[in-house]
Amino acid sequence: MGLLDKLFGRDTPSQEIVGKVDKEGPRNPIDQLGVTGRSQRNAAYEDTAHIPRITDYVAEKLSQLLRYSTEMPVLRLTEDDSPAQITDSKLGGAFYVPEGMKAPRNLDTGDPLYLLAQLNFSQLPQLRGFPAQGLLQFFIDGEDTLYGADYDNPQSQRSWRVRYLPNVPVTALHANRVVKPAWHDDTVLPFNDPDTERRLVAQAGKQTITPTDYRFEGRLQSCVSTLNEYDHGFFREHEAEIRDSLAALLMSGGHQVGGYPIFTQSDPHDDRDPLWNKATDLLLQIDSTNDVSFGDSGVANFFISPSDLERLDFSRVLYTWDCY
Repeated sequence: MGLLDKLFGRDTPSQEIVGKVDKEGPRNPIDQLGVTGRSQRNAAYEDTAHIPRITDYVAEKLSQLLRYSTEMPVLRLTEDDSPAQITDSKLGGAFYVPEGMKAPRNLDTGDPLYLLAQLNFSQLPQLRGFPAQGLLQFFIDGEDTLYGADYDNPQSQRSWRVRYLPNVPVTALHANRVVKPAWHDDTVLPFNDPDTERRLVAQAGKQTITPTDYRFEGRLQSCVSTLNEYDHGFFREHEAEIRDSLAALLMSGGHQVGGYPIFTQSDPHDDRDPLWNKATDLLLQIDSTNDVSFGDSGVANFFISPSDLERLDFSRVLYTWDCY
């Protein structure tokens, strides 16, 4: 693999993967017509009556090639109706502050920060590279329409914060160690209700690369290069329609830890900024639901470099969100 392939994720699926998809994947609708010879096959691919079915077939084949070559572990987080305890994995609500620590505040204004979400890793299935225990808290600004995000310096943590507590108390907490900043008339948060507090339940799974991920284009082109000449030519002729079908097959939103992110606009990693290119691991994604909404049905993402995650150093996390 060349340098550009490594940089842009153009890792061609192995012959084993290509063979598996050819054998077990979707059936080519043209093969069912009983056509023989090159001219008949070319005519069949060009027949407008067959285009919708061939489009679905090529999209499904590419999605399987992408799945087998890019699938990675993910923890899907779902909101649960049962009451959330102070140290549970959850969205919003009150939060625990250890003895000797202060509740986080905006470093410029002094305003208190609000809990967006927290992860209790002892409650989550083990995800490779992530801690097995401890409490990871994500705080954002409630006096800012950008919820603390700083797009010029997404690593600053001046108006938002990520805090890792390696030890989670198992006994009842003293009231002065539990904090919930008050809401005011001008408080601006992505929660639809001031009392929003939803327990998060995790389920381990696998995820295929998403169409908005910065590595997607390179991976897609690598998969396209493995198609036979008829399917390859059809893709080039009907690329827009096939991409639409692929997006429907592969776009998977929701709250999650690990895996591939989604964006409503574009992946900041596309800018080839060294700061972003180091932070490749998705630490947390919060998608818009009935209880939380970033702008117009947006999504918030927190990224970290694999080396920082291994050291449990959350001081250089990158925070961004976008919306429609």
